[in-house]
Amino acid sequence: MDNTNEMSTKKRSWFSEVQKPISPEVFICVSIAVILIRLLLTAIPSYKVDMGGYRAWSLYLAENGPKGLYETFHIVYAPAYMYLLWITGIVAKAFSVGAATHAYLIKLWAVAFELVGAYLIYKIGKRYGKERLGFILGIIYALNPGVFFNSSIWGQFDSIPATLLVGMIYAFSVNRKMTAVVLYSLAILTKPQSALLTPLGILFYKDLFDVSKITKEKVIKSIKDTFVAICIGFSCYFIVIYPFYYHMDLYEKMKSTSVVKDFIAETVDYFCWMPNLYLTSVEDYPYATANAFNLWTLLGGQPVDDSNIFFILSFKTWGTILFLISIVLAFAYLLKNRRSDFAMYFASFFIMASAFTFMTRMHERYLLPAIIFLTVSVLWKKWMVIPLAVLSICVTANHWYIYYLSWKDVFWLRNYNPVAMPFAFLTVLLVVFSAGLIIKQILPSKKIEG
Repeated sequence: MDNTNEMSTKKRSWFSEVQKPISPEVFICVSIAVILIRLLLTAIPSYKVDMGGYRAWSLYLAENGPKGLYETFHIVYAPAYMYLLWITGIVAKAFSVGAATHAYLIKLWAVAFELVGAYLIYKIGKRYGKERLGFILGIIYALNPGVFFNSSIWGQFDSIPATLLVGMIYAFSVNRKMTAVVLYSLAILTKPQSALLTPLGILFYKDLFDVSKITKEKVIKSIKDTFVAICIGFSCYFIVIYPFYYHMDLYEKMKSTSVVKDFIAETVDYFCWMPNLYLTSVEDYPYATANAFNLWTLLGGQPVDDSNIFFILSFKTWGTILFLISIVLAFAYLLKNRRSDFAMYFASFFIMASAFTFMTRMHERYLLPAIIFLTVSVLWKKWMVIPLAVLSICVTANHWYIYYLSWKDVFWLRNYNPVAMPFAFLTVLLVVFSAGLIIKQILPSKKIEG
Protein backbone atom coordinates (compact mmCIF):
# COMPACT_ATOMS: atom_id res chain seq x y z
CA MET A 1 0.00 0.00 0.00
CA ASP A 2 2.83 2.39 0.88
CA ASN A 3 4.59 1.59 -2.42
CA THR A 4 1.40 2.38 -4.37
CA ASN A 5 1.03 5.75 -2.67
CA GLU A 6 4.71 6.50 -3.28
CA MET A 7 4.37 5.68 -7.01
CA SER A 8 1.21 7.79 -7.23
CA THR A 9 3.00 10.71 -5.57
CA LYS A 10 5.95 10.39 -7.96
CA LYS A 11 3.62 10.29 -10.93
CA ARG A 12 1.85 13.45 -9.83
CA SER A 13 5.19 15.10 -9.15
CA TRP A 14 6.52 14.18 -12.60
CA PHE A 15 3.33 15.40 -14.28
CA SER A 16 3.49 18.70 -12.41
CA GLU A 17 7.12 19.10 -13.48
CA VAL A 18 6.20 18.53 -17.13
CA GLN A 19 3.45 21.12 -16.92
CA LYS A 20 5.62 23.80 -15.32
CA PRO A 21 5.82 26.94 -17.47
CA ILE A 22 8.82 27.62 -19.70
CA SER A 23 11.26 30.07 -18.18
CA PRO A 24 11.71 33.29 -20.19
CA GLU A 25 15.45 32.60 -20.55
CA VAL A 26 14.87 29.15 -22.09
CA PHE A 27 12.10 30.49 -24.33
CA ILE A 28 14.29 33.33 -25.67
CA CYS A 29 17.47 31.24 -26.12
CA VAL A 30 15.72 28.37 -27.92
CA SER A 31 13.69 30.77 -30.07
CA ILE A 32 16.85 32.63 -31.16
CA ALA A 33 18.55 29.31 -31.98
CA VAL A 34 15.55 28.19 -34.09
CA ILE A 35 15.44 31.53 -35.94
CA LEU A 36 19.18 31.37 -36.70
CA ILE A 37 18.88 27.81 -38.04
CA ARG A 38 15.99 28.84 -40.29
CA LEU A 39 17.90 31.90 -41.56
CA LEU A 40 20.88 29.68 -42.46
CA LEU A 41 18.66 27.12 -44.23
CA THR A 42 17.04 29.92 -46.23
CA ALA A 43 20.40 30.59 -47.94
CA ILE A 44 20.10 27.27 -49.86
CA PRO A 45 19.30 27.87 -53.58
CA SER A 46 15.61 27.97 -54.51
CA TYR A 47 13.56 25.96 -56.98
CA LYS A 48 14.58 27.99 -60.03
CA VAL A 49 11.30 27.88 -61.98
CA ASP A 50 9.10 29.27 -59.20
CA MET A 51 11.62 31.78 -57.86
CA GLY A 52 12.27 33.17 -61.33
CA GLY A 53 8.60 34.09 -61.56
CA TYR A 54 8.44 35.60 -58.06
CA ARG A 55 11.45 37.80 -58.70
CA ALA A 56 10.05 39.02 -62.02
CA TRP A 57 6.70 39.89 -60.46
CA SER A 58 8.39 41.54 -57.50
CA LEU A 59 10.53 43.77 -59.74
CA TYR A 60 7.54 44.63 -61.94
CA LEU A 61 5.54 45.71 -58.90
CA ALA A 62 8.40 47.86 -57.63
CA GLU A 63 8.72 49.54 -61.03
CA ASN A 64 5.11 49.83 -62.17
CA GLY A 65 2.79 49.09 -59.27
CA PRO A 66 -0.01 46.50 -59.39
CA LYS A 67 -1.88 47.69 -62.48
CA GLY A 68 -1.25 45.42 -65.44
CA LEU A 69 0.58 42.73 -63.45
CA TYR A 70 -1.91 39.95 -64.19
CA GLU A 71 -2.20 41.06 -67.81
CA THR A 72 1.57 41.14 -68.32
CA PHE A 73 2.38 37.79 -66.67
CA HIS A 74 0.62 34.44 -66.52
CA ILE A 75 0.04 34.35 -62.75
CA VAL A 76 -1.90 31.50 -61.14
CA TYR A 77 -1.80 32.87 -57.58
CA ALA A 78 -4.31 35.02 -55.72
CA PRO A 79 -3.30 38.67 -55.11
CA ALA A 80 -2.64 38.71 -51.34
CA TYR A 81 0.87 37.29 -51.77
CA MET A 82 1.59 39.93 -54.42
CA TYR A 83 1.59 42.61 -51.72
CA LEU A 84 4.50 40.85 -50.01
CA LEU A 85 6.36 40.58 -53.33
CA TRP A 86 5.66 44.27 -53.90
CA ILE A 87 7.26 45.25 -50.59
CA THR A 88 10.23 42.98 -51.31
CA GLY A 89 10.67 44.48 -54.76
CA ILE A 90 10.75 48.01 -53.31
CA VAL A 91 13.44 46.95 -50.79
CA ALA A 92 15.45 45.10 -53.46
CA LYS A 93 15.29 48.12 -55.77
CA ALA A 94 16.20 50.61 -53.03
CA PHE A 95 19.33 48.69 -52.04
CA SER A 96 20.16 47.39 -55.54
CA VAL A 97 20.52 43.81 -54.28
CA GLY A 98 21.47 40.90 -56.51
CA ALA A 99 19.26 38.02 -57.61
CA ALA A 100 20.33 35.69 -54.77
CA THR A 101 19.66 38.28 -52.05
CA HIS A 102 16.33 39.19 -53.67
CA ALA A 103 15.30 35.51 -53.62
CA TYR A 104 16.42 35.26 -49.97
CA LEU A 105 14.23 38.23 -49.01
CA ILE A 106 11.24 36.72 -50.81
CA LYS A 107 11.64 33.44 -48.92
CA LEU A 108 11.76 35.23 -45.57
CA TRP A 109 8.02 35.99 -45.73
CA ALA A 110 7.06 32.30 -45.61
CA VAL A 111 9.75 31.64 -42.97
CA ALA A 112 8.29 34.41 -40.80
CA PHE A 113 4.79 32.93 -41.08
CA GLU A 114 6.12 29.49 -40.12
CA LEU A 115 7.70 30.96 -37.00
CA VAL A 116 4.36 32.62 -36.22
CA GLY A 117 2.73 29.21 -36.76
CA ALA A 118 5.19 27.65 -34.29
CA TYR A 119 4.32 30.36 -31.76
CA LEU A 120 0.60 29.69 -32.30
CA ILE A 121 1.19 26.00 -31.50
CA TYR A 122 2.87 27.10 -28.27
CA LYS A 123 -0.04 29.46 -27.47
CA ILE A 124 -2.61 26.71 -28.10
CA GLY A 125 -0.68 24.36 -25.82
CA LYS A 126 -0.47 27.02 -23.13
CA ARG A 127 -4.22 27.64 -23.38
CA TYR A 128 -4.93 23.99 -22.58
CA GLY A 129 -2.42 23.69 -19.74
CA LYS A 130 0.25 22.01 -21.87
CA GLU A 131 2.74 24.85 -22.22
CA ARG A 132 5.88 22.71 -22.39
CA LEU A 133 4.39 20.26 -24.86
CA GLY A 134 3.18 23.18 -26.97
CA PHE A 135 6.68 24.69 -26.86
CA ILE A 136 8.28 21.40 -27.93
CA LEU A 137 5.77 20.91 -30.75
CA GLY A 138 6.30 24.50 -31.90
CA ILE A 139 10.05 23.81 -32.20
CA ILE A 140 9.37 20.51 -33.99
CA TYR A 141 7.12 22.34 -36.46
CA ALA A 142 9.62 25.15 -37.13
CA LEU A 143 12.41 22.62 -37.75
CA ASN A 144 10.27 20.04 -39.57
CA PRO A 145 12.04 19.23 -42.89
CA GLY A 146 8.69 19.05 -44.67
CA VAL A 147 7.98 22.61 -43.54
CA PHE A 148 11.33 24.31 -44.08
CA PHE A 149 11.95 22.58 -47.42
CA ASN A 150 8.86 24.28 -48.83
CA SER A 151 9.87 27.79 -47.76
CA SER A 152 13.56 28.06 -46.86
CA ILE A 153 14.72 25.88 -49.75
CA TRP A 154 12.05 25.62 -52.45
CA GLY A 155 10.87 29.21 -52.00
CA GLN A 156 7.13 28.51 -51.93
CA PHE A 157 4.62 30.04 -49.51
CA ASP A 158 2.05 27.33 -48.72
CA SER A 159 2.77 27.89 -45.01
CA ILE A 160 1.31 31.42 -45.15
CA PRO A 161 -2.32 30.33 -45.65
CA ALA A 162 -1.68 27.34 -43.33
CA THR A 163 -0.73 29.72 -40.51
CA LEU A 164 -3.72 31.95 -41.24
CA LEU A 165 -6.05 28.94 -41.10
CA VAL A 166 -4.66 27.72 -37.77
CA GLY A 167 -5.15 31.27 -36.51
CA MET A 168 -8.73 31.07 -37.75
CA ILE A 169 -9.43 27.90 -35.76
CA TYR A 170 -7.76 29.38 -32.68
CA ALA A 171 -9.94 32.48 -33.04
CA PHE A 172 -13.03 30.25 -33.17
CA SER A 173 -11.90 28.45 -30.01
CA VAL A 174 -11.68 31.74 -28.08
CA ASN A 175 -15.00 32.94 -29.57
CA ARG A 176 -13.46 35.63 -31.81
CA LYS A 177 -15.69 34.91 -34.78
CA MET A 178 -14.99 38.04 -36.81
CA THR A 179 -11.23 37.65 -36.39
CA ALA A 180 -11.69 34.11 -37.71
CA VAL A 181 -13.59 35.46 -40.73
CA VAL A 182 -10.80 37.95 -41.56
CA LEU A 183 -8.09 35.29 -41.29
CA TYR A 184 -10.12 32.85 -43.39
CA SER A 185 -10.71 35.51 -46.06
CA LEU A 186 -7.01 36.41 -46.19
CA ALA A 187 -6.07 32.72 -46.44
CA ILE A 188 -8.34 32.25 -49.47
CA LEU A 189 -7.00 35.46 -51.01
CA THR A 190 -3.49 34.02 -50.62
CA LYS A 191 -4.22 30.53 -51.93
CA PRO A 192 -7.76 29.51 -52.96
CA GLN A 193 -7.12 25.93 -51.76
CA SER A 194 -7.80 27.35 -48.30
CA ALA A 195 -11.50 27.24 -49.20
CA LEU A 196 -11.29 23.47 -48.66
CA LEU A 197 -11.83 24.20 -44.95
CA THR A 198 -15.24 25.78 -45.60
CA PRO A 199 -16.95 22.94 -43.62
CA LEU A 200 -15.48 24.54 -40.50
CA GLY A 201 -17.99 27.35 -41.08
CA ILE A 202 -20.35 25.12 -39.10
CA LEU A 203 -18.51 26.35 -35.99
CA PHE A 204 -19.89 29.81 -36.65
CA TYR A 205 -23.25 28.51 -35.42
CA LYS A 206 -22.11 26.40 -32.48
CA ASP A 207 -24.36 28.44 -30.14
CA LEU A 208 -27.33 26.88 -31.92
CA PHE A 209 -26.13 23.25 -31.70
CA ASP A 210 -27.90 22.57 -28.42
CA VAL A 211 -31.53 22.58 -29.64
CA SER A 212 -32.94 22.53 -26.11
CA LYS A 213 -31.19 25.82 -25.32
CA ILE A 214 -31.97 27.75 -28.51
CA THR A 215 -33.51 31.14 -27.78
CA LYS A 216 -34.83 33.92 -29.97
CA GLU A 217 -31.87 36.10 -28.91
CA LYS A 218 -29.37 33.45 -30.03
CA VAL A 219 -31.06 33.11 -33.43
CA ILE A 220 -31.13 36.88 -33.97
CA LYS A 221 -27.48 37.14 -32.90
CA SER A 222 -26.49 34.40 -35.34
CA ILE A 223 -28.30 36.17 -38.19
CA LYS A 224 -26.57 39.45 -37.34
CA ASP A 225 -23.19 37.73 -37.06
CA THR A 226 -23.72 36.06 -40.44
CA PHE A 227 -24.53 39.40 -42.06
CA VAL A 228 -21.46 41.06 -40.50
CA ALA A 229 -19.25 38.10 -41.52
CA ILE A 230 -20.46 38.34 -45.14
CA CYS A 231 -19.73 42.08 -45.16
CA ILE A 232 -16.26 41.48 -43.73
CA GLY A 233 -15.55 38.76 -46.30
CA PHE A 234 -16.63 40.95 -49.22
CA SER A 235 -14.68 43.91 -47.80
CA CYS A 236 -11.49 41.83 -47.60
CA TYR A 237 -12.05 40.67 -51.17
CA PHE A 238 -12.66 44.21 -52.43
CA ILE A 239 -9.64 45.73 -50.67
CA VAL A 240 -7.18 43.02 -51.68
CA ILE A 241 -8.34 42.62 -55.29
CA TYR A 242 -8.92 46.27 -56.21
CA PRO A 243 -5.34 47.35 -57.12
CA PHE A 244 -4.89 44.32 -59.42
CA TYR A 245 -8.32 44.19 -61.01
CA TYR A 246 -8.84 44.55 -64.75
CA HIS A 247 -11.92 44.00 -66.90
CA MET A 248 -12.46 40.45 -68.12
CA ASP A 249 -14.40 39.24 -71.15
CA LEU A 250 -17.45 38.91 -68.89
CA TYR A 251 -17.57 42.69 -68.43
CA GLU A 252 -17.13 43.32 -72.15
CA LYS A 253 -20.14 41.09 -72.85
CA MET A 254 -22.33 42.64 -70.12
CA LYS A 255 -21.40 46.33 -70.31
CA SER A 256 -24.01 48.83 -71.45
CA THR A 257 -24.50 52.52 -72.02
CA SER A 258 -26.87 52.48 -69.05
CA VAL A 259 -25.13 53.58 -65.84
CA VAL A 260 -27.07 51.07 -63.75
CA LYS A 261 -26.45 48.13 -66.10
CA ASP A 262 -22.80 49.05 -66.44
CA PHE A 263 -22.45 49.15 -62.64
CA ILE A 264 -24.04 45.69 -62.39
CA ALA A 265 -21.72 44.39 -65.15
CA GLU A 266 -18.64 45.73 -63.36
CA THR A 267 -19.76 44.36 -59.98
CA VAL A 268 -20.39 40.87 -61.39
CA ASP A 269 -17.11 40.98 -63.28
CA TYR A 270 -15.25 42.18 -60.17
CA PHE A 271 -16.45 39.39 -57.90
CA CYS A 272 -15.94 36.75 -60.61
CA TRP A 273 -12.38 37.94 -61.20
CA MET A 274 -10.57 35.72 -58.70
CA PRO A 275 -12.73 32.61 -59.23
CA ASN A 276 -12.02 32.99 -62.95
CA LEU A 277 -8.29 33.35 -62.22
CA TYR A 278 -8.32 30.16 -60.18
CA LEU A 279 -10.41 28.16 -62.66
CA THR A 280 -8.09 29.27 -65.45
CA SER A 281 -4.99 28.30 -63.47
CA VAL A 282 -6.16 24.74 -62.73
CA GLU A 283 -6.36 24.15 -66.49
CA ASP A 284 -2.59 24.64 -66.77
CA TYR A 285 -1.90 21.11 -65.54
CA PRO A 286 -5.01 18.99 -66.20
CA TYR A 287 -3.40 15.78 -64.99
CA ALA A 288 -4.60 13.11 -62.58
CA THR A 289 -1.52 14.04 -60.55
CA ALA A 290 1.01 16.79 -61.24
CA ASN A 291 4.09 15.43 -59.40
CA ALA A 292 2.06 14.79 -56.23
CA PHE A 293 2.76 11.46 -54.53
CA ASN A 294 -0.86 10.41 -54.01
CA LEU A 295 -3.46 7.79 -54.96
CA TRP A 296 -3.22 8.58 -58.66
CA THR A 297 0.54 8.07 -58.60
CA LEU A 298 -0.16 4.48 -57.51
CA LEU A 299 -2.82 4.06 -60.21
CA GLY A 300 -0.83 5.39 -63.17
CA GLY A 301 -2.05 8.98 -63.37
CA GLN A 302 1.32 10.80 -63.67
CA PRO A 303 1.11 12.81 -65.90
CA VAL A 304 -2.12 11.57 -67.52
CA ASP A 305 -5.03 13.84 -68.44
CA ASP A 306 -7.63 13.54 -65.68
CA SER A 307 -10.42 13.28 -68.25
CA ASN A 308 -9.11 9.83 -69.20
CA ILE A 309 -11.24 6.89 -68.12
CA PHE A 310 -10.15 4.83 -65.15
CA PHE A 311 -12.50 1.91 -64.46
CA ILE A 312 -15.77 3.26 -65.94
CA LEU A 313 -15.37 6.87 -64.70
CA SER A 314 -12.69 9.48 -65.36
CA PHE A 315 -9.82 10.16 -62.96
CA LYS A 316 -11.38 13.55 -62.19
CA THR A 317 -14.80 12.07 -61.39
CA TRP A 318 -13.31 9.43 -59.09
CA GLY A 319 -11.23 12.10 -57.36
CA THR A 320 -14.27 14.28 -56.81
CA ILE A 321 -16.34 11.39 -55.43
CA LEU A 322 -13.63 10.27 -53.01
CA PHE A 323 -13.00 13.79 -51.79
CA LEU A 324 -16.72 14.48 -51.30
CA ILE A 325 -16.93 11.31 -49.20
CA SER A 326 -14.04 12.68 -47.12
CA ILE A 327 -15.82 16.02 -46.70
CA VAL A 328 -19.01 14.26 -45.56
CA LEU A 329 -17.01 12.25 -43.01
CA ALA A 330 -15.25 15.38 -41.74
CA PHE A 331 -18.56 17.28 -41.51
CA ALA A 332 -20.26 14.46 -39.61
CA TYR A 333 -17.24 14.21 -37.31
CA LEU A 334 -17.35 17.94 -36.59
CA LEU A 335 -21.08 17.79 -35.89
CA LYS A 336 -20.71 14.95 -33.42
CA ASN A 337 -17.67 16.52 -31.74
CA ARG A 338 -18.76 20.12 -32.15
CA ARG A 339 -17.49 21.20 -28.75
CA SER A 340 -14.10 19.57 -29.16
CA ASP A 341 -11.22 21.83 -30.17
CA PHE A 342 -9.19 18.73 -31.00
CA ALA A 343 -11.84 17.79 -33.58
CA MET A 344 -11.40 21.13 -35.36
CA TYR A 345 -7.68 20.64 -35.88
CA PHE A 346 -7.86 16.94 -36.71
CA ALA A 347 -10.74 17.45 -39.17
CA SER A 348 -8.70 20.22 -40.86
CA PHE A 349 -5.74 17.87 -41.21
CA PHE A 350 -8.00 15.17 -42.65
CA ILE A 351 -9.62 17.51 -45.19
CA MET A 352 -6.27 18.85 -46.44
CA ALA A 353 -4.68 15.40 -46.60
CA SER A 354 -7.74 13.90 -48.35
CA ALA A 355 -7.77 16.68 -50.96
CA PHE A 356 -4.11 16.02 -51.76
CA THR A 357 -4.59 12.24 -51.83
CA PHE A 358 -7.81 11.95 -53.84
CA MET A 359 -8.37 15.08 -55.92
CA THR A 360 -6.74 15.37 -59.34
CA ARG A 361 -4.37 18.15 -60.51
CA MET A 362 -2.54 18.16 -57.19
CA HIS A 363 1.05 19.44 -57.02
CA GLU A 364 3.83 18.17 -54.76
CA ARG A 365 3.41 21.06 -52.30
CA TYR A 366 -0.29 20.82 -51.52
CA LEU A 367 0.07 18.38 -48.61
CA LEU A 368 2.17 20.84 -46.60
CA PRO A 369 -0.72 22.63 -44.74
CA ALA A 370 -1.79 19.29 -43.24
CA ILE A 371 1.41 19.22 -41.13
CA ILE A 372 0.54 22.14 -38.84
CA PHE A 373 -2.96 20.81 -38.10
CA LEU A 374 -1.66 17.34 -37.21
CA THR A 375 1.12 18.89 -35.08
CA VAL A 376 -1.52 20.74 -33.02
CA SER A 377 -3.53 17.51 -32.70
CA VAL A 378 -0.61 15.92 -30.83
CA LEU A 379 -1.43 18.26 -27.91
CA TRP A 380 -4.43 16.07 -27.16
CA LYS A 381 -3.22 12.66 -28.35
CA LYS A 382 0.53 12.20 -28.01
CA TRP A 383 0.54 8.96 -30.02
CA MET A 384 -0.31 11.07 -33.09
CA VAL A 385 3.36 11.97 -33.23
CA ILE A 386 3.69 8.70 -35.22
CA PRO A 387 1.31 9.70 -38.07
CA LEU A 388 2.90 13.18 -37.87
CA ALA A 389 6.31 11.61 -38.55
CA VAL A 390 4.87 9.63 -41.49
CA LEU A 391 3.22 12.75 -42.90
CA SER A 392 6.42 14.78 -42.52
CA ILE A 393 8.50 12.11 -44.28
CA CYS A 394 6.03 11.97 -47.20
CA VAL A 395 5.93 15.77 -47.59
CA THR A 396 9.73 16.04 -47.39
CA ALA A 397 10.29 13.24 -49.91
CA ASN A 398 7.83 14.74 -52.39
CA HIS A 399 9.48 18.17 -52.17
CA TRP A 400 13.06 16.91 -52.16
CA TYR A 401 12.73 14.57 -55.14
CA ILE A 402 11.08 17.13 -57.44
CA TYR A 403 13.61 19.75 -56.31
CA TYR A 404 16.51 17.32 -56.92
CA LEU A 405 15.30 16.47 -60.42
CA SER A 406 14.92 20.15 -61.32
CA TRP A 407 18.71 20.57 -61.10
CA LYS A 408 18.90 17.97 -63.86
CA ASP A 409 16.33 19.96 -65.87
CA VAL A 410 13.73 17.24 -65.29
CA PHE A 411 10.42 18.77 -64.23
CA TRP A 412 7.91 15.93 -64.68
CA LEU A 413 8.01 12.45 -63.23
CA ARG A 414 7.41 9.41 -65.37
CA ASN A 415 4.55 7.08 -64.54
CA TYR A 416 5.19 4.55 -61.74
CA ASN A 417 8.37 6.30 -60.64
CA PRO A 418 10.13 3.95 -58.15
CA VAL A 419 10.90 6.78 -55.72
CA ALA A 420 7.37 8.18 -55.75
CA MET A 421 5.49 4.88 -55.32
CA PRO A 422 6.37 3.98 -51.68
CA PHE A 423 5.73 7.51 -50.41
CA ALA A 424 2.44 7.67 -52.32
CA PHE A 425 1.46 4.39 -50.67
CA LEU A 426 2.33 5.77 -47.21
CA THR A 427 0.28 8.91 -47.86
CA VAL A 428 -2.78 6.90 -48.95
CA LEU A 429 -2.35 4.59 -45.95
CA LEU A 430 -2.21 7.58 -43.58
CA VAL A 431 -5.41 9.09 -44.99
CA VAL A 432 -7.27 5.76 -44.92
CA PHE A 433 -6.13 5.23 -41.31
CA SER A 434 -7.35 8.74 -40.40
CA ALA A 435 -10.69 8.06 -42.10
CA GLY A 436 -10.98 4.91 -39.98
CA LEU A 437 -10.43 6.93 -36.80
CA ILE A 438 -13.11 9.41 -37.85
CA ILE A 439 -15.62 6.69 -38.77
CA LYS A 440 -15.01 5.04 -35.40
CA GLN A 441 -15.85 8.36 -33.70
CA ILE A 442 -18.96 8.91 -35.82
CA LEU A 443 -20.48 5.47 -35.32
CA PRO A 444 -22.45 4.99 -32.07
CA SER A 445 -20.37 3.19 -29.46
CA LYS A 446 -21.69 -0.15 -28.23
CA LYS A 447 -22.28 -0.36 -24.49
CA ILE A 448 -21.07 -3.54 -22.81
CA GLU A 449 -23.56 -4.75 -20.24
CA GLY A 450 -22.86 -6.92 -17.25
